[in-house]
Amino acid sequence: MKTWCMGAIVCLALCGCGRSATTQKIQTLPVKGAVTLDGKPLAGANVVFMAADPPAAFVGTTKDDGTYELQGAEGRAGNIQGNYKVTISHMVKPDGSELAPGEMPAIVGAVEKLPPKYSRLNSTILTKTVPAEGGTFDFALESK
Repeated sequence: MKTWCMGAIVCLALCGCGRSATTQKIQTLPVKGAVTLDGKPLAGANVVFMAADPPAAFVGTTKDDGTYELQGAEGRAGNIQGNYKVTISHMVKPDGSELAPGEMPAIVGAVEKLPPKYSRLNSTILTKTVPAEGGTFDFALESK
């Protein structure tokens, strides 16, 4: 699945197909963790937990220390228990430099830094089962 397509799915899931984005509030969920790449914290990566039944997507962005907290649309994130496919995506400019805050990946021709086994929904090897109370889920990724 193309990166832009996955982004559109996540956007629809968070915004609620047809609902005004201004009427939805975002809430932080009791799911957090850290992402490392080759043993080092990975900053600026998007972590997406996607469930098939019922359809749901929860998103977090890693901080400088590699930690993330998932967020979801208020009301749609009440029950996070379930089985999830997880994707972790890290878009960079074609020269490998980081995107500036607010910079749109499509406009600068950004490319995916992580292998498809982490970054693509149809080929990710990452899965997690989240209990009702949430939890901490760390991901140790390798660039090769």
